[in-house]
Amino acid sequence: MKMPVKMLLCLIAGIFFLLPSVVNAQIAIDLSVNRQNYIQFEKIFAKVVMRNDSGHAIAFGHDEKLQGDLLFEIRDSQNVPVKKITQATPPMVGTILKAGETKEFIVPITRYYNLNIPGKYKIMAYVSHALFKEEYRSNDCFINVSEGHQIWSRSVGIPEFMNNNEKTKDDSGDKSKKIGTRLFNIKTIYEGSRKAYYLVVEDDKTVFSLKRFGVEIGDEQPQFDTDNFSRIHILLPLSPRIFSYFVFDIKGVLEKREVYKKTNTIPSLVNDPKTGSIILAGGELAKLGVDYKDNTEERPEKPAKQQ
Repeated sequence: MKMPVKMLLCLIAGIFFLLPSVVNAQIAIDLSVNRQNYIQFEKIFAKVVMRNDSGHAIAFGHDEKLQGDLLFEIRDSQNVPVKKITQATPPMVGTILKAGETKEFIVPITRYYNLNIPGKYKIMAYVSHALFKEEYRSNDCFINVSEGHQIWSRSVGIPEFMNNNEKTKDDSGDKSKKIGTRLFNIKTIYEGSRKAYYLVVEDDKTVFSLKRFGVEIGDEQPQFDTDNFSRIHILLPLSPRIFSYFVFDIKGVLEKREVYKKTNTIPSLVNDPKTGSIILAGGELAKLGVDYKDNTEERPEKPAKQQ
């Protein structure tokens, strides 16, 4: 029978009240990121691994003797500390580290720090607790944030069914509909010797969506086009034979993802000049586990349900 977390916290708190006011503790803390290179405005996650070598169970709670935090320090290339955008810290209340136990924490550090300015950054993590004589610091991690290299761009109008609320007044004072616009940008950044592809949906004020949808494969070139519903269609080579087909809407939501394989014809995007619709011609649908292996890293997300 498992003991409820609140009861366990209370039990540990009771034990702490019987201990000296400060524990001669030892916490090993390791910091890592999933990549070193990121594009501007991309969400960045850090993994913090803590190991409790203090010989005592360590609980994080609201009580004065249980208070503790997971903290970060980030410095730019000039060694200037990056200011926090919120006073909040990653939630630790309710966490219990038993003696000798190791736990992992995934922290969205861009929720707490503004890393949208291109440049190089050094990231460090700290853990503090009321029972520790000092803070315990992790190793240093280094990341690079870049604007990316734009390889394709297209401005599209927001469809009428999404634009009904956007109205303005002309010089005569009469109300008239204003067609809003969005910009689809395809950008790349280097990850080692190869390029990663990103879709950025934005206007002159706001970035609405940013998706990493694949990586460069040899000399094979991706294809991009937009249809009469202002959706972007992307055909990305995964190998000389296999192609991934994406459809994103005006908000950057993935509506479709399919995988095609080359036969006696090569998959290609075709625009119907009369209707403005896009079809994928050539090749045939590939079979998962037979023609290709699914790579979840290159899947932006699951397709949204049709409205």
